[in-house]
Amino acid sequence: MFRMRRFSVHGFLLLVALAVIGCERGQPTPCVDVVASNDIGQFELALGGLARDRENKLEWYRCSLGQRFNGSECVGEAQYEKWEDTIVIIDEVNEKSGTNWRMPTLKELRTLVIEDCGNPAVNPNVFPGILVENYWAADKSSASGFRCGMYTYLGATSCRLFNNLERPALIVRDY
Repeated sequence: MFRMRRFSVHGFLLLVALAVIGCERGQPTPCVDVVASNDIGQFELALGGLARDRENKLEWYRCSLGQRFNGSECVGEAQYEKWEDTIVIIDEVNEKSGTNWRMPTLKELRTLVIEDCGNPAVNPNVFPGILVENYWAADKSSASGFRCGMYTYLGATSCRLFNNLERPALIVRDY
């Protein structure tokens, strides 16, 4: 009986130690606490809710598809659409406005990630309304029924997102 009680106490202490260690490494520091309020990184902000990425020669719309930029923030509801429906919506936007927006690739989405923070891991000064969600990417998955995307919480990418689920999207174009 003595051995059993001793084992139980040791087991309990081990569980407590593991819980404490797990809590200490848990949540990332929010990017709003890491990025200075005037820091826009490699971007140049332009009228109309545009952010020009000087390093990668890309122009991003600063809000999720379905939202609009009012000069300081994203307003309205982000659209959650299936991958194929998102492509149709972007094509309709281009047809009506004479623009050439497209869905970003995984590589392009990764250029938005700030490594030292999260929740979301994207510069809040450039993308003020970005959601903590899986955002669609243009890349195809090698597995049938899946597409690629980026989870903005920490910037992780995956090509195992069911293509029939509804997710938000960002739009980008070359400049």
